[in-house]
Amino acid sequence: MRVQYISMLAIAAMTFTACNDDDEDDNTPGNQLTIPSEYIAPDYEANVATESMVIDELSALASAAGDAESNAGGSTTIEPLDYPSTLSSVTLPSYRSLIENWTVELVNAANSPTPFQIPLLDANGPAPGEEGGLLGTRLLDEYGLELKQTIEKGSFGAALYNHAVAVANGELIAADVDRLVEIFGSEPTFNPELATAAAKYAKRRSNQTTQTGFLYDMRDNAITVKAAVEAGSEFNATRDEALQEYLLNWEKSNFATVIFYCNSAKTGIQSANSIQDETERRAALGDAIHAYGEGVGFAHGFKGLD
Repeated sequence: MRVQYISMLAIAAMTFTACNDDDEDDNTPGNQLTIPSEYIAPDYEANVATESMVIDELSALASAAGDAESNAGGSTTIEPLDYPSTLSSVTLPSYRSLIENWTVELVNAANSPTPFQIPLLDANGPAPGEEGGLLGTRLLDEYGLELKQTIEKGSFGAALYNHAVAVANGELIAADVDRLVEIFGSEPTFNPELATAAAKYAKRRSNQTTQTGFLYDMRDNAITVKAAVEAGSEFNATRDEALQEYLLNWEKSNFATVIFYCNSAKTGIQSANSIQDETERRAALGDAIHAYGEGVGFAHGFKGLD
């Protein structure tokens, strides 16, 4: 099975081309697909060992980057960051190269003896040899990008989603549906309190009171995919449609998050520029550029995907 999909940053209309499948569901009486009310996965932990490792490795890398940021500008020398091997192996090669460079730049910025220099309006960019530094509490490279965000949030697309597509494009079996759930950052109950990685941000774009929105749509998609796979090839059309919707809802939640952070960056910069105290202004600008870095990470991670 080959899944065809397209990502398009919202504001413009999102379109989707369904894959062609010669198998049609047999909807005659007695051949209706039974879809359970919850996701059933008795062998879940065994099936998702690799995906669980990827999620853990990404969390560890993000935590190490956060520690570097917390200790930047002080007397502690920040040591090089390790790029975990399993995470690296599922990352789009072009983005893997970026992360390998960004981890070095992040450490250089953390060890910089000077804070981040806000460029003048007529400046041509950072001076030769200049490294980044802290802007308030945010660690930026010399161009003003918070590399922790491009490393972590970009990996949601370039690694996690990239791996999900590879799984979806294979000969899907029931265990693979579990893998798609885990690599998203969810688990069989789709409990919003347990959501990590990309699922945590789909949760933020969902209504927890009514249990509607991207996280819950993806739960329903996964339940349908699992049921169709287990029911046999006569339900391949239902399987493929629900699988496409699962991936498309992931894309939508990702770019809804981009829009959220773009707006947060805009309003944050506008607010910061009205602050007279220099220390407070730098802190507010750092928070605004943090939101910008989030938006860049979430968007850039999808650049170059099939």
